[in-house]
Amino acid sequence: MPLDEVLRLPNKLLAALSAEYYSRLNPFLEFVELPLGKILYHQKQSIKTVYFPRRAVVSMVNVFENGTQVEVGVIGREGVVGHSLLSGDDVSPHQAVVQIADGGWRMDAAVFRRELDSNGELSLLTRRYAHTLFTQVAQTAACNRVHSIAERLPRWLLLTQDRLQSETLNLTHEFMATMLGVRRASVTLAASKLQSEGIIRYSRGKVTVLDRNRLEDASCECHRIVRAEYSRLMEHFEPQAI
Repeated sequence: MPLDEVLRLPNKLLAALSAEYYSRLNPFLEFVELPLGKILYHQKQSIKTVYFPRRAVVSMVNVFENGTQVEVGVIGREGVVGHSLLSGDDVSPHQAVVQIADGGWRMDAAVFRRELDSNGELSLLTRRYAHTLFTQVAQTAACNRVHSIAERLPRWLLLTQDRLQSETLNLTHEFMATMLGVRRASVTLAASKLQSEGIIRYSRGKVTVLDRNRLEDASCECHRIVRAEYSRLMEHFEPQAI
């Protein structure tokens, strides 16, 4: 894919690469569809490929022995799925599942590791991104412990909207409950309150954000912390074309 095309598409890591570097990397990138519910890696599965999402959103999910699932992180257009390779480990500690369908660029893990070892542009970008992802995971763990679902649901909706850059999110109450590790009834109550206050509209598996500012006010501080850390580390590399 030519550089001018990838610059118009919203994977920020790829679009932040120089023209020369991207031209060398391009033959190793394959665009693939990422359908809803597709499991990119199972927990403790060897990572064979990494993914740079376009408008897809991928959840990092912990699966417990009793089958309970809880989301611990979200990856979208700002990052890469398969970050465990950065530490030299080729086993995924989480299940990676597509929560919002679209597509992305796939790269063989061996090529990705080679680029990491070269300490080139992609290595610099992904290592900085990995730090922002660690912040998100750590903040999510703290948030799940100390904040109510009334605060956590707005945080989660903001996190998802950041990656889609859209007011409309294709999400069911059941899915949101699974990702947040709470009962569906708890999500329904929290979402109903946001809807009654005119902050969101929910209908047939779609959440529409009507008032972003008020949604931020309803959220705990965790979203602001994660976003500020991303801006601090990555803003310098933001491509002007996106």
